[in-house]
Amino acid sequence: MLIFPDGGIPEGAGGGGGFGGGAGPSPESIPAEFGNRLGRVTIDKTVPQLKKFAEEGGAIVAFGGSANIGRHMGLPVSDHLVEMTSAGVERALPRDKYYIPGSLLKVAVDNTNPLAYGFEKQVDVMFDNSPVMHLGPAAAMNGIKPVAWFASKETLRSGWAWGQHYLEDGVAAASATVGKGKVFMLGPEITFRAQPHGTFKFLFNGIYYGTSVPAGGSTNTNMQ
Repeated sequence: MLIFPDGGIPEGAGGGGGFGGGAGPSPESIPAEFGNRLGRVTIDKTVPQLKKFAEEGGAIVAFGGSANIGRHMGLPVSDHLVEMTSAGVERALPRDKYYIPGSLLKVAVDNTNPLAYGFEKQVDVMFDNSPVMHLGPAAAMNGIKPVAWFASKETLRSGWAWGQHYLEDGVAAASATVGKGKVFMLGPEITFRAQPHGTFKFLFNGIYYGTSVPAGGSTNTNMQ
């Protein structure tokens, strides 16, 4: 089981692996006996190994900015918060159209999915310009299921949300079967300060579900 909190997976091709994608300490400042633990998560080198880890039966929980791991793995998952320019080029929504920092938003939940065990049909999530996913047409046949999503144009519960209508139908949390393993992608800040009282179960459900096995088997892919 691997857990990547916000900042654990870089947004682009550059290395990350620390909160905010910082460069981390210099090799010279690390005692020699700990040198082999120093490194950076990168899209080119690390993500293919993470995909292999999942395909061979491993489980990954990625939340906050790290939820972009599905897109980096080549799964049929893309950014929901985009628009087409007049030149026919897709781009991220600009700040003058969309900006939601540090607010509480409402999402609908499929509580029949093991990742959402114990939830009601709706839950408030901490959202800080968090990733919002679009599942492509091939998602279902590739074992990717929406677990939480923005079901309306008005989802704000507390704070402020400029352009919140763009969230409608965007996926906040998804569960993916990758080979013999699982990858759980959770865009909102599910462990942020006091907010875990509402959403911490996503993390622990992911840990239990991702590492579970059927009574007579050695894989979790048939668990319902």
